[in-house]
Amino acid sequence: MVSLTLIILGECNPDWEIKAIGTWQNQAYDLKQVISLNPSILDSGITIYTPPGNWGEFKIVSLASVLKILQTINTELTAILPANRQLNFLPPKLTNLALASLPPAVELPPETAKQYPVASLGWIASTPLVKAALPHLEINCWTFLAVGRELERQKIAFTWGTSKVNYESCKLNNCQSKTLNFSSKILDKINMFNSNYAKTNHLITGQSRVLAVIPHYRCEQFLHRCLQSLVAQTRPLDGIVVIDDGSESPPIDIVREFPGVTLLASALNVGPYRLIQQAIELTNYDAYLFQDADDWSSANRLELLLAAAENTGAELVGTQELRVFEDDMLLPVVYPLNVSAALAEKPGHPLLHPTSLVSRDLVLRLGGFATGLRFSGDSEFLLRSHFAAKIVNIPDFAYFRRHRDGSLTTDRQTGLNAPVRLELIQQLKSRAIANTAAVREGKLPDLRPLKTAEAIELNYITGSSLNWAS
Repeated sequence: MVSLTLIILGECNPDWEIKAIGTWQNQAYDLKQVISLNPSILDSGITIYTPPGNWGEFKIVSLASVLKILQTINTELTAILPANRQLNFLPPKLTNLALASLPPAVELPPETAKQYPVASLGWIASTPLVKAALPHLEINCWTFLAVGRELERQKIAFTWGTSKVNYESCKLNNCQSKTLNFSSKILDKINMFNSNYAKTNHLITGQSRVLAVIPHYRCEQFLHRCLQSLVAQTRPLDGIVVIDDGSESPPIDIVREFPGVTLLASALNVGPYRLIQQAIELTNYDAYLFQDADDWSSANRLELLLAAAENTGAELVGTQELRVFEDDMLLPVVYPLNVSAALAEKPGHPLLHPTSLVSRDLVLRLGGFATGLRFSGDSEFLLRSHFAAKIVNIPDFAYFRRHRDGSLTTDRQTGLNAPVRLELIQQLKSRAIANTAAVREGKLPDLRPLKTAEAIELNYITGSSLNWAS
């Protein structure tokens, strides 16, 4: 069993504290001690509980005395949990910095994304990381993201971890059994409608060769964390490529910190979908892992996605999302597990593109991304994909998505509520509805990319050689 110290921050309800201690003890941890501390009134004292029932009261008059006690912790792991919050914890097999409490039992949405706001989240880490980070932070900043930043500042290596969605006590997708009924004739036409592509039926497995593709434009301050999370995957990637979208100065120095990463660059600013499509056409991997340059992944993201693809036969697989705001708030966002069923019901938002893994076969079979679109190309591709492949999400919060000013989804001209985007989304949904109606009538859906642009030249800048297509 893994030895553990539990630190509870805040004024604690006695009944909740007893429940929290019992929950941890039942999670296969060897709970050595519990430290209960109220940061708002340090001079009120600190309570230390050592199972099976020994309590001690200690007078605390300064942060220094708190840190002195923390330095005496000798367990393998230390968890910090805000008082009186929901209890939902990780198993003892952990990465060395992980979220330890997420929303309690949630109902997975049947058709589209659903948010579950939380006031604060607990976390768990190897004790040496705790001892390295906490002395440099105010107690009210002992948060998951603040600890991660401090470890990065000190250049201490660590990996990010999270937990599964707790949905066991909730209803699963109401529409999981609803799918479109394709005749064999329609399927054959769908699979071969692109006459330039010969389908090879390479399904994704744990042994598939995977290239991570990261479009980049003015995200230098976030790129290091993005790449670090990918090079530290528990199932190593077969390649990682950053594709700069016409910057005056591509992020050469950052990429060179990671010898296994490749940097390509476009001379023109063309948007992410032309970059992604060109990378897929120029290279030869079984599957492609997407990630935005300002986001990052849990250490086991690729491992989980590959296992789900192999177990289900899906050619497009996404994860659950933890949305990250500038004030360090984390917003869990959950998605349907059965994306194909959700899209058969209606054209909603059942998968987040940057979280996903896609087979090369599927991309080529559909004629690729709509390279003529600068935004919503991911939605356009998804709404075509479910007519030609199985699509699922895993039940794991494996992707951290940064919400910031200036991104395509927040910019005034291209944001989620911008008139031009709303108009395009309505066009995409209308097309998807028409395709669904066609299939139900035994007709062939229109799976051509909505708008395409000519191929662009990607120049090699630095890094490892990729597996180029012949």
